[in-house]
Amino acid sequence: MADKKKTGAEALGQTGQPTASPGAEAPKVKTIEQLRSEKNVNRAVFAGVCAAEGWKPGKTVTEAEFLKAVERFNSAPMSGAVKKKEAGK
Repeated sequence: MADKKKTGAEALGQTGQPTASPGAEAPKVKTIEQLRSEKNVNRAVFAGVCAAEGWKPGKTVTEAEFLKAVERFNSAPMSGAVKKKEAGK
């Protein structure tokens, strides 16, 4: 039989699983719904965060990512305009 030509990550000898250094612990991820419940985030704020981040139900993120997204949402202006210090980035 003919061999299939490998492309992408397979051609480079990479697999789908990232390799971690021995002893390194993988970040713990939870669904956004679990984190909303654990962190007592208001439903309206949660809905806004999901819309702003483009998150769908069942999305898994780390606690740090979730809290950072909530902070970004809470500190954003209500008009949706970009703050001056953010515009320069």
